[in-house]
Amino acid sequence: RVDEHFQTTNSDIYAAGDVIGEPELETVAAKEGNHAVKNAFGNEGVSIDYDAVPAVVFTSPEVAVVGTTEREYMDEHGTCSCRTVQMEDVPRAKAVKNTDGLVQVVKHHETDGIVGVHMVGPRAADMIMEATLAVNFGLTVDDIINTVHPFPTFSEAFKHACQAFRRNTSKMSCCIE
Repeated sequence: RVDEHFQTTNSDIYAAGDVIGEPELETVAAKEGNHAVKNAFGNEGVSIDYDAVPAVVFTSPEVAVVGTTEREYMDEHGTCSCRTVQMEDVPRAKAVKNTDGLVQVVKHHETDGIVGVHMVGPRAADMIMEATLAVNFGLTVDDIINTVHPFPTFSEAFKHACQAFRRNTSKMSCCIE
């Protein structure tokens, strides 16, 4: 058992990785180890926000998630402001004829802050990083909408899911904001 700074019940021992029971991912273990060393020798007090740790399953199609799920949000708040777009509505997916999948965004019902993103589809492992930044830094759906995304790219799927909070994206032209 460790505290948020990776210190065990023995104040001289810090731990990281699979032994502490958090997401058992190599990238998480590496970050925990780095933080444990900083805390042990530099007394920096750094920690990890596990809600902003992405997870990817390299299947076909790929699956990528970060943050809170729709069900978790519903259980905690009794309501959910969620939107899902199908990959068949993403121009790049149509262009390469790889339209299997979806992107779902879960946002805070009062602040519009993005609290979770779930993706199934081509390039989900690559697309999840923008969503991870959104969850980690408390970005809103409008922050993503107002960010210029190259066209046509798979990353537009996340932007389209955010735009779905403002309009019907299934019939939207590529250049409509």
